[in-house]
Amino acid sequence: MTEFPHVFDQVLMVLFPILVYQLFFNESDDKRRKPYSKLSLLLLIMLLLTMSFPIELEKGYYYDFRVIPAIISFVYAGMIPGFMTVTLLFIYRFYLGGDGIYINLLNISLVTCLMIFFTMKYESFMADNKILVVSIIYSASMLFKTFFMFKYHHTEQIPFMILFYIVSWISLLMVVFIIDYVDQHLKIQKELQRAEKLNVISQLAASVAHEVRNPMTTVKGFLQLMGSDSHVHSSHKDYIDISLRELNHAQSIINDYLSLAKPNTEGFSSINVSNEVTNAISLITSYSNINNIRIETSIQDSLYMNGNRDELKQILVNIIKNGIEAIGHKGLLTVNAYLNNLGEIIIEVIDTGSGMTKEQINKVGTPFYSTKDKGTGVGLTISYQLVHAMKGKVELESEPGKGTKFSIIFQACIGDEGKHFLANTKP
Repeated sequence: MTEFPHVFDQVLMVLFPILVYQLFFNESDDKRRKPYSKLSLLLLIMLLLTMSFPIELEKGYYYDFRVIPAIISFVYAGMIPGFMTVTLLFIYRFYLGGDGIYINLLNISLVTCLMIFFTMKYESFMADNKILVVSIIYSASMLFKTFFMFKYHHTEQIPFMILFYIVSWISLLMVVFIIDYVDQHLKIQKELQRAEKLNVISQLAASVAHEVRNPMTTVKGFLQLMGSDSHVHSSHKDYIDISLRELNHAQSIINDYLSLAKPNTEGFSSINVSNEVTNAISLITSYSNINNIRIETSIQDSLYMNGNRDELKQILVNIIKNGIEAIGHKGLLTVNAYLNNLGEIIIEVIDTGSGMTKEQINKVGTPFYSTKDKGTGVGLTISYQLVHAMKGKVELESEPGKGTKFSIIFQACIGDEGKHFLANTKP
């Protein structure tokens, strides 16, 4: 077992680059999945290091951690970087030569096939499931090699091999834990910064709105008194009516700012989401017809959640209206509502507008940011606040020139009529 201390050299070759990457070069998930990402480059370097300095137990039998960068590349970098890593592994293994080359290549091919199968479903896995998946794949690789050890009567290597695979498996889990932990920490930090910024701005907006609303109420009262005076000329009454309409419009804007500071979270009850989505589309249909925009719907029946009906209506109308405005003139807006296999209600609003860049997507929902020329940047911020108040979340997908998809996600519940089933769900 004199070779076993050298196993920790392999551990350092795997863990140290990951730590450096997470501390200094951490990338977003989108950037990480590009072939030229820093993570892809680091995994290729990690692969070359582990294969260049293996542990030689006896002539022709080498042990290293090459399978770790191969698995991590598929899991966190995506399909293309994963194939790049495996291709380099094949080429470099042929270059190194030696016995057992075909067994090793068969083993990596098995890992690759399993990773392709799991990668398709990987994004929906939680952290615990990621650990389970990589453990299953690594166990399959270990059992594959163990089988050939027995077949070719190299049982004297079994004790070392077991210890080696335990250490390498722990190292793999540590890599997964480090990446997930740092990602989660950065996500929480970003949410806290956003919440703090939103709180400061919303409280400022609320204080200003209160100060403005008081004199406006006084002005509105006097205008109403003047309008009811029989001595006022009819033309002047027209001016008064126009002034009152504008004051009412200003009042609605102020109410939006007050909602930004404190969304209504009281009066939660069971809501038939299917009906609310249908009603919201009915309200907005005339507006879409004016702009020559067709609305297609796919709404599953009997979808129930706990929340505030008026606030949900405000969210739906605001996001659907934004979708219509993003299209502009003549296009298609798609609205879907369904229950997924996790017991969540998904409401999708998909437009065929101009789309948004990554930078714009990151700013959507922040106070006073709008991609519209005449937008105040308050409507979507309020919608996001209301969704979060009802324990929901908003996901946004968009590409320039390809439109935008808003996904509003709420936890489903059993409605008053009891017509809620997890059967016939959309995955």
